[in-house]
Amino acid sequence: MQTSRLFSVIDSHTAGHPTRTVTAGVPPLKGRSVRAQRDDFRAVHDGLRGLLLHEPRGHAAMVAAVPVPSREADQGLFFISSYIYLDMCGHAVIGYIASLAAMGALPEGFETGGMSIETPAGIVHANGTFEAGKLTSVVLRNVPSHLVASDIVVEAEGLGRITCDIAYGGIMYALVDAGRIGLPFDIDHAGRWCRAGMAIKEALNARSGNAPVSSILFHQSVPGGGRHLVVLAANKFDRSPCGTGTSARIAQLHARGQLAEGETYRAENILGVPFAARVVGLGRSEDGRPAIIPEVRGMAHISAFSTLVLEADDPLASGFLPG
Repeated sequence: MQTSRLFSVIDSHTAGHPTRTVTAGVPPLKGRSVRAQRDDFRAVHDGLRGLLLHEPRGHAAMVAAVPVPSREADQGLFFISSYIYLDMCGHAVIGYIASLAAMGALPEGFETGGMSIETPAGIVHANGTFEAGKLTSVVLRNVPSHLVASDIVVEAEGLGRITCDIAYGGIMYALVDAGRIGLPFDIDHAGRWCRAGMAIKEALNARSGNAPVSSILFHQSVPGGGRHLVVLAANKFDRSPCGTGTSARIAQLHARGQLAEGETYRAENILGVPFAARVVGLGRSEDGRPAIIPEVRGMAHISAFSTLVLEADDPLASGFLPG
């Protein structure tokens, strides 16, 4: 076998959604910041995105976490999904920390002080809970998150008039009450929820003057919180409760006076697996808006230690994604 590329990866899932932490094989990247290194990867090495994440080595929902050096934090980390580059990804940070723990590579002092991580969205902080020296959960303190706009009404194809809020949690979300859609809120109808989410996303992003919305977070009340389904694209949804989406959701609830500082919000995914979230402080967004400091706690589980191989004569070196 003649190989042209090898990549060492650790696969994990956070409440069902995959993270592929790339531990070796990515070439050195240019840039003083993590954002600049991410942008250099996108400009020069974007073909690796398909190799690492698309079929036959991955699938439409795959996300990669790529560790890089940081001048500002203990570690740099950027995120690649199968179809876009993400400024921040909460479930992937949790997967990355669980992967470090599985390798015995958590930095010295992590159990008492955690670690800072520079992402393209800003610096976040991660620590953990432990039992008998074993990592049992990851606690992510995310970037400042805020409500951007409330009670936005759009005419979505096939759905009629839909009212939503827009909030930022490291990525921009439209937050929609699932009860407005009229579909069973379960995994068996995920495809129909994806189509509904895309209709809303397209209607919102067609409006002039709006900040582009990356994803649609449908929510349904459950005791102590909400059930989430985040639609990413026509054939992609977040299997986890979504770390950045949960940050946006509690920013919305706090701005509306429905979640007090320090109060715990249970964010569960469509499979019933929860994150715990709370507002741990107040601050300002980059453009000066009132914002919250969100904290999200969840756990990831390791699914594989692998070496991805590209043979020299592979006709599908960049992979493929079905529509």
